[in-house]
This record gives sequence, structure tokens and C-alpha cells, in this order.
Amino acid sequence: MAKQREKVEYRYYEIPEGEAVLALLGEDWIREYGKQIKFLHFHNLLEIGYCHWGSGEVVLGQEHIPFSGGSFMVVPPRLPHTTSSDHGTKGFWEWMYVDLDKLVSDLSQYDSMMKKTMLKRIKKTGYLLTEKENPVLAKLILGIMEEARNKKPYYKDSIRGLLGACVVEFLRLSDDEEKIMRSRSNTTLIAGALEFVSNHYMEEIRISDLADACSISESHFRRVFEEGMNMKPVDYINLIRIQNACELLKRTEKNMEEVSALSGFASISAFNRNFRKVMNISPYQWKKSSENYESRLLYCKISAQKGWD
Repeated sequence: MAKQREKVEYRYYEIPEGEAVLALLGEDWIREYGKQIKFLHFHNLLEIGYCHWGSGEVVLGQEHIPFSGGSFMVVPPRLPHTTSSDHGTKGFWEWMYVDLDKLVSDLSQYDSMMKKTMLKRIKKTGYLLTEKENPVLAKLILGIMEEARNKKPYYKDSIRGLLGACVVEFLRLSDDEEKIMRSRSNTTLIAGALEFVSNHYMEEIRISDLADACSISESHFRRVFEEGMNMKPVDYINLIRIQNACELLKRTEKNMEEVSALSGFASISAFNRNFRKVMNISPYQWKKSSENYESRLLYCKISAQKGWD
């Protein structure tokens, strides 16, 4: 694990316009997972994966859990993880990425405070389960994948309905967490800091603010954060700011100075420097080549460390 703590990759995905999920399906995802991958990674979206066949190990935060055919995982945004096949073997996983914040906000039967509580609970930890352990959630996940694969009439409505049912199952998992025995103490302990950064990235953030959000001392917070996230708190703050900058560059016509300020950077030079450090490309180059992002995302080639190659 020593090498994995040297850095963590940030993989940014975008859901295609008008779709409820980004679905990565089919034989392209039969591969030897983990081959030549040295680092954990995390996403801007909720990741859901289903293993049709194969065996190996999933790392979720600090925990190493074996997988086999019929396993499925639910990984909230910001949780470092990776999947590795048994040495020299291949596995067949299929994947979906979901905008969890939008999914919960679209649930009209809940008020804003309840939605906030739901998001906090779902983002608290990740799970690797088997179809036998949770047949209801497994069936929902496979149902969404089949709808995304076949694209029959009204498939988008069907997927949204199935995702709403998944939210209920995610909340039940949260209620049943002790029974399932998938505790990740470090990532759970810093959940308040991750939420604080998500809500205040556009402002000046002190490490003491993050420690206060977790109700622990600053020195303890720094240690636990680095163990749980494989990066320093300041690097995580910059990653979230760059994620927001990418959204603004893609979806608005704001100039670079505006994007820099709205993303929480004190100056345009700090913005440019950190953007290139994270994405391995300048914000100007990133915006110029934006028409190619969606097709590249389908092949899972994007990470903060590797850039957009």
C-alpha cells in the first residue's frame, strides 16, 4: 500500500446530454483489471459496477475485499478505490455513473432538509456486495444496465424510476451498515470535511475549518485525511475546485477570470497553475478540445494524473 499513498488519481466523467446515467457496457469491459495501475482513484460521480464473471480484489478506502461473479459495488463520489483481477486473469465488469446530487434533488416527495440528510448518508461509505446478500439492489442495477443497453421506448423514464428505487436501497444499506460489516472508519470520520469542501470550495478554506467540521483536532484530521484519501487536504480542495472549473468551462461562456474566481482561486495564475497540475493541460486547451470529451469518457481514459490523453 505504500506506493498507493504516493498519489491518487481523480477521474472526471460526464453523463451524456439527456441521459440519466453514463453506462459503460459490453465486451470492451472484459479485461485484466488493475494491470499496470499503481494508484487508487476516485470520481466526481457515484459509481455502480456489476461483475458478471471473474475474481480478484476491490480496495474501498482502507479495506481490501475479494470479489467474484455476482458481486456488485456502489462507490460514492470522492471515495478512493480500485479493482484488481487475480493475477493473469480477466474479469467482466459493467459500469454506470450517476449524478447522485441531481438524482436525490429530483425526488420531489422529499423536502430540502431530508434530501440533504439522504445525500450525506449515501455518500458516507461504499459497498461491495453479492447478489445473494442483496438480491433487490442487484436486480435494480442489472435492470438499469439492460435498459441502457437496449434503449427501448421510454427507457429513460424506466431508468429514472429504477434509480429512485436504488436510492431507497442505498438508504437501507446505510441503516444496516453495522450488520453488513463494511466499516471504513477513516473515510467515515472525514465525511464532514468532504461535505464542507463540496459546499464551500468557492471560499477560502482553512484546514482548521475542515477539522472543526469533523469535530477532531487539526493534527489528527491531517493524519486521518491523508490515510483515508491518499492525498493532502489542500490537494483535495484544489481537485474539487478544478472539477467545478471544468463544469463552468463546458457549460457556460464565462471568461477564465470569472471561472477562476467562481471556483475559489485567489488569482488567475493560481488557477492556471493548479489546473495544469491536476489535468496536465491548460484550461484554454481543455475548453478548446471539449467536443471530444464525451467519446473519450466512454473508454475511461481520463484521470487527474494522466490528463486527457
